[in-house]
Amino acid sequence: MPGAMRIFFLMFAALILLVQTVPARGGMQREALCKKLRGRCQVECLTIDEQIGGCRAELIPLCCKKTS
Repeated sequence: MPGAMRIFFLMFAALILLVQTVPARGGMQREALCKKLRGRCQVECLTIDEQIGGCRAELIPLCCKKTS
């Protein structure tokens, strides 16, 4: 029985690590979309900018585009 518990624990730990890596791919896709829409990533959008989404959740949260 201890061997089965150890395998279960290792599979559970691997699943947690896998789930933590998946959102990083979404951040790269949002950053690419921001560049496609001719926006740029900034911590805060300026008053002449429009917020069009997020670039990365932790580091640089906003994608800004000029409202010209």
